[in-house]
Amino acid sequence: MTLGITEKKQIVEETHNVAINAVSTVVTDYRGLSVLQITEMRRNAREQGVKLQVVRNTLARLALKDTSHECLIESIVGPTMLAFSPSDPGAGARLIKANISQGMPIEVRAISVAGTLCQGDQLESVAALPTREEALVKLMSVMIGPVRKAVQTLHEIPSKLVRTLDAIRMKKDSD
Repeated sequence: MTLGITEKKQIVEETHNVAINAVSTVVTDYRGLSVLQITEMRRNAREQGVKLQVVRNTLARLALKDTSHECLIESIVGPTMLAFSPSDPGAGARLIKANISQGMPIEVRAISVAGTLCQGDQLESVAALPTREEALVKLMSVMIGPVRKAVQTLHEIPSKLVRTLDAIRMKKDSD
């Protein structure tokens, strides 16, 4: 299918806007996937908030220019599918990892997380990144620990005083 210059500009602009808003991007080779498998991947991606795009390489390179994912331009060769994650840095990697574990022949070429280039073999590490909610829970548990200790320490002072006074009272009662 031949695209006119206006369609190409529109594709570049749309992909550029998605890339600007993405926290992470995964570049994959989708050779060997059937249309049914790609459709299933896209459905799963929508559920997880990931945007999958199959774009011509030249258009993808133009779209990634002047974004935090510009480091991925070198890895765009051959059939390329891009997985953009707008909020969760590990969502795209988790999606690709899940599809690979289902037996889909996907090759991960490179991953960009907030402008940091990761090689395809680091998919497991990127997929293991916590979601925003998980990170907030971990942060809150770390922050609440010292506060809890301080409250316990402050609570222990009057408790110790009460126990001491009770021991004195019991001793006087026994005499």
